[in-house]
Amino acid sequence: MAEGNNGAAVHGGEKRSSRADDDNQAIEGFVLNAVMDGMKSNVYITDPKNDRILFMNRTMKEDFGLEHPEGEVCWKILQKGLRERCSFCPVTELMKRGAPSVIQWEEESCVTGRSYRNYDSLISWLDGSLVHLQQSIDMTEWKTANLDELTDMMTRRAGKEALQSSLETAAKGNRVISVCLYDINHLKDVNDRFGHAEGDRLIRVITRAVSKVFKRGDFGFRLSGDEFIAVINADAVEAKRLLESVLAELCGLSRTQAYPYQVSFCFGIVEVLPGSDLTLAEAIARADQRMYDQKRRFHIEESERKALAEQPTPSDVETFEYNANRLLDALVKSTDDYIYVCNMKTGIFCYPKAMVEEFDLPGQVIENAAAIWGAKVHENDKRVFLESNQEISDGRTTSHCVEYRAINRRGEWVWLRCCGHLVLDARGEPELFAGIITNLGKKEKIDHLTGLLSRYEYEEAVNCRIDDYPDRPFGVMELGIDDLRHINDLHDRTFGDEVIRITAQKIQSLLPPTASVYRLDGDEFGVIIDEADHEALHRFYGVIDESCQSLQEFEGKRFYCALSAGCACYPRDADNYLDLAKYSGYSLEYAKAHGKRRCVCFSPEILGERARELKLVELLRASIENDFDGFSLCYQPQIDTNSGTVTGAEALARFQCEEFGAVSPVEFIPLLEKTGLIIPMGKWVLWTAATQCKNWMAIDGDFVMSVNLSYRQIDSDSLVPFIEDTLQETGLPAKNLVIEMTESYFASDEDPVRTVFDQIRSLGVRVAMDDFGTGYSALGMLKKSPADIVKIDRMFVTDVQASTFDATFIKFVVELCHDVGIEVCLEGVETDGEYAAVSAMGLDYIQGFLFGRPYPPDEFRRRFLP
Repeated sequence: MAEGNNGAAVHGGEKRSSRADDDNQAIEGFVLNAVMDGMKSNVYITDPKNDRILFMNRTMKEDFGLEHPEGEVCWKILQKGLRERCSFCPVTELMKRGAPSVIQWEEESCVTGRSYRNYDSLISWLDGSLVHLQQSIDMTEWKTANLDELTDMMTRRAGKEALQSSLETAAKGNRVISVCLYDINHLKDVNDRFGHAEGDRLIRVITRAVSKVFKRGDFGFRLSGDEFIAVINADAVEAKRLLESVLAELCGLSRTQAYPYQVSFCFGIVEVLPGSDLTLAEAIARADQRMYDQKRRFHIEESERKALAEQPTPSDVETFEYNANRLLDALVKSTDDYIYVCNMKTGIFCYPKAMVEEFDLPGQVIENAAAIWGAKVHENDKRVFLESNQEISDGRTTSHCVEYRAINRRGEWVWLRCCGHLVLDARGEPELFAGIITNLGKKEKIDHLTGLLSRYEYEEAVNCRIDDYPDRPFGVMELGIDDLRHINDLHDRTFGDEVIRITAQKIQSLLPPTASVYRLDGDEFGVIIDEADHEALHRFYGVIDESCQSLQEFEGKRFYCALSAGCACYPRDADNYLDLAKYSGYSLEYAKAHGKRRCVCFSPEILGERARELKLVELLRASIENDFDGFSLCYQPQIDTNSGTVTGAEALARFQCEEFGAVSPVEFIPLLEKTGLIIPMGKWVLWTAATQCKNWMAIDGDFVMSVNLSYRQIDSDSLVPFIEDTLQETGLPAKNLVIEMTESYFASDEDPVRTVFDQIRSLGVRVAMDDFGTGYSALGMLKKSPADIVKIDRMFVTDVQASTFDATFIKFVVELCHDVGIEVCLEGVETDGEYAAVSAMGLDYIQGFLFGRPYPPDEFRRRFLP
């Protein structure tokens, strides 16, 4: 390690003399020092045996006011008044067997007066020595910006980030943590009765009492108005003991200080064990459910105590007051049926607004209702209708139930069932008549699973708006559940139906007053929002998306249900139902194809892309049915870096048709995956490539063929048997075949995925991790990976001549992979300069345009297999 600005080289606590064979290592040390000097966080390295500082970057020197700290004992110059190693120093813990690779902790520096979040680890440095490295991030401004002003706890956003980090640390190490969600009891009542200032006081009293039991590494944050999270580095039993001790203290506080209300909270605890794959959303959701269970018991016990303390008298129980007008309004809004009321003294009827609109009545309050409504009744049903009403008027019966047809405003005859009851006054005279009219035709169009109106009603509602209010704009939104197939596969279709029902209820509960929701096909819903434009539709989707972020639970089973949306507006995008439905559907498909969990509003570009996509799918299907006419394979050479010769090739699919010419794999592969055509196509690719490899083995017996698999093929039960059959029927030795999958599948902890990889390797076929470094990379992942080969993505090659990071990344990946017996291939080498920069890094294979583009089989053989 070059000693920063001093020029001396320090390793493992000893100065290293300058020798010719150390030049390369010295250069590497100089480069890494330069990189760390450029970092804005504090970094220093010590010898764990004697705590002497080996290196400190420029940022930390300036922060602590040090010029030449190298060689000094860290605790003497970074602390005050100490005579031995800091009691909180993580080095001792890191040296233990089975210790976590990284320890995260926070401190308030007595030297700078600032707050730091520290990350400590032991690493093997360039010369092989074991050193202690600490990176410290100044959190002072962060705390100012991320602390809740009332409680001095972290805000929701900052707290969730800290919890995520704790979950990851606990999963990788040997620590147990407890995630505790607590909710303050009766905060709303305190605010209503005593004012918000007193409510704020209650919040401070409880949160400070909880914070007192925190030990090093524990923390808390405000999740919402009266909900808080406490993260305690202990098991659930100890966490429960601590919180119950807080409740006992608060109970005593309530008595001694004579609070006019109860000072308490309910809580739920989730214990996170080492190696757990529990996500942040799952942890909070489980804690919330357990808190809710305790809260429910709390309210039940409280109600029982009040019932015992306040025995009601008969008069108390029988007394019930309500506003009749509001009751009628509530009943009308709670049902799709038509509720009517008639004052029998005056003969005036009151009908609901929905009935007035549906049957084009002159108003909600009608004086001569019998004549007006009677004129709407079908001629063949009029007699039974009039007779039933006359019996009520004469007082011969107090109830009736009659079915008849009435004509609506669109000239359609609709079957209705009218049930009513007559109330008599004290003298036995008719006083009030009320009842319900059920639209039987409408009832038949109700979706039985969700209770929502069906697609037919959706179509009718859109058409009615266009016909009756052509000058009023409105928006339609088609919502679809993302990955419902995974929920069905994980549980069953019955549970999937329950998810659809629950989602329907959630959407309905979030509707603005001017909106309505309908069940369309499968997992899709239609929403109509009056006076809405694209921006308003996006805002409504944001409300739905926010409500779907947390993990949900039903009958003890957990599920995550996100939604995508496609939208169109009348008259901006279309002026008829068919086009509105088509464009919103296309936009939904576009949203799902471009990442899911998003809202996309219609644009002409979507229509053009959709038309091309539909035609291309048709052509792909026809090609597959016609013995894969139009498909071909090209082969890109893979170079053995030791010999510089071609050792194998990667098979790459190509498609060409008369209408579109050559179509990029970036376009046609996703279409094959979406339609399921990738299954037969993938088998054709594997068979063709294996056959080609077997032929080329006559020239080069060690030739190896690499074939990419799609995630849809991994999900297929027939994959491994097909690979085995292909090897037997083509005569290709298993060692000459490599199956490639993107690194995301290797990062998966799903047992079925890893089982497939194990089965493939059990055949003798090697497995390659493709595109390493593009999103899921973790060097530690390689230690447990089932991969035989790691292919580093070309993004690390593009700037390798100028980027120290890219070069260091490639070199470290190579060294780590070789340590665990994994070979490494570098993709995307295109220039002599790039090759010169990586040629000495110990790579096993190189692939890129510098050595050859993908070629048809004849040209590949002519160029590389003479």
